[in-house]
Amino acid sequence: MSEMQVDGYIRVPKGTMVYPRGNGIEAPSTRNQVVKVTDIFDVDVKSDNFYLLLPDEMRLRYFEASGGKRPIDQDILDFTDRLTKGDYRAVEWSNKWALIADVQPAEAPARAKTAKKIEKPEKKPLTKQQQMVIGSVWHFTQDTELRYKVRNPAYAAMRDDIESSLRQLPSHARKQTVDAKLNELGMIDHLDEAWGSVMAGETFTVRSKLTSGFAGDQDVPMLFRGEKFTLPYSSLEPFIELVVER
Repeated sequence: MSEMQVDGYIRVPKGTMVYPRGNGIEAPSTRNQVVKVTDIFDVDVKSDNFYLLLPDEMRLRYFEASGGKRPIDQDILDFTDRLTKGDYRAVEWSNKWALIADVQPAEAPARAKTAKKIEKPEKKPLTKQQQMVIGSVWHFTQDTELRYKVRNPAYAAMRDDIESSLRQLPSHARKQTVDAKLNELGMIDHLDEAWGSVMAGETFTVRSKLTSGFAGDQDVPMLFRGEKFTLPYSSLEPFIELVVER
């Protein structure tokens, strides 16, 4: 019996008397089953469930004794002692319970073992972007020329002018026409700019992170050479490695 524990498994043989939690009527189990234990509790004379173990005639005498605060009749104690085999405990699963003396310890069913494996997938290593938290320190792995993108102010002005001249068109057709004219003129919404060169081994610290802005919403303000600059993550990713994790 000592092998039975909460979160372990038990075998409930066919014919075992199964009692409900809450409302309901006890009944013998109609099949053999293996179930997971959710609780182990007492069913002695001081428990709320003791009376469920008794036939109707004994229940009445038990309640009369309890209410009158007199000793429980000895035949009731003898009956329950035989029924529980002297172990006044019960094992609960899925809002049902049975006497611990009527069940046996069991191995977890195969499906439960498989489910447990599925619940604990292997942890995937963090990406550089996930590691790039505030306070982390990085260094450059090679000498390189960093570049970044900035919004082209002329693009926005030109787009507004073209859209104004095409107000008579439906919105979908207007958008297509505007995009075509901008392409014709060679107008782009971002300009590619050189930020400057860095040397292998040079370090920087992440001071804060943005979730919106230019460069595909992946801007990351960094500390370079004692000054704060904003560079897109995509500009840095190929040339950096984590030195100190926050």
